[in-house]
Amino acid sequence: MNTLLRVLLLIWIFGYLFVSCSPLLGGDLILGAITFVGGIVLFVPWLIGIGVLLILIRVTANRPG
Repeated sequence: MNTLLRVLLLIWIFGYLFVSCSPLLGGDLILGAITFVGGIVLFVPWLIGIGVLLILIRVTANRPG
């Protein structure tokens, strides 16, 4: 479960960056501006998601008994 959460965290981080920045990097200014503004609006929920995933990773970590 811990490994799955770590992979999900990576997808969460890079997926957000890809969705919010790729149109700008690709040269489409109109779509890039829309996704950039959307990225700004969704930044706080993205940070909350990172926090939740990090907490779940800590909770499910294998601890030596």
